Amino acid sequence: MYSYHLLVLGPEIKIFLIVVSISGPLAILGLLFLLKQIQLKTPERIRWR
Repeated sequence: MYSYHLLVLGPEIKIFLIVVSISGPLAILGLLFLLKQIQLKTPERIRWR
């Protein structure tokens, strides 16, 4: 079933939602990658539980 709420939004808002939905998960993955790199260099700084 298609959501009709997205049909009434302006094109700028649709583009913003697409950009945020792509860049958000990429930012989280980048942060995890950065933390893994820090852990490899200095394991005592990062504690995974």
